[in-house]
Amino acid sequence: MTSGWIKQYLFVLCTAIICAAGCSKDPGPPPPLAAEQIAPELEKVFTKAKPETKDLVTKVTTGLQAKDYGTSYDAIQALVALPDLSKDQRALCVRAMLTVYGLLQDAQAQGDEKAAAALRYHQSTK
Repeated sequence: MTSGWIKQYLFVLCTAIICAAGCSKDPGPPPPLAAEQIAPELEKVFTKAKPETKDLVTKVTTGLQAKDYGTSYDAIQALVALPDLSKDQRALCVRAMLTVYGLLQDAQAQGDEKAAAALRYHQSTK
């Protein structure tokens, strides 16, 4: 009789520990957004935004088209810092920011001095 009770107790205890460990894991950063998806997704999510917000979206997208990743990164940082974004808008902006930062790093690795200067500036202002 007692061994059945002990087995049940151990089973419940182990299940609780596993559940607690699984719930406390940090999911990590969101996945980056594909570069070609940034413009259409931002435009879709910010269709009803204020004109100032739409201006930032335009700066992000035109910077990407011109391969001016420093300008795009500045604009996406300003966009993500806006206090009135919805959860979905903020999540999309964070994903886009990760992508643009990666593009900035790639451009620097290819010898783009403008990208290197933008990265130095952003690293010095952290």
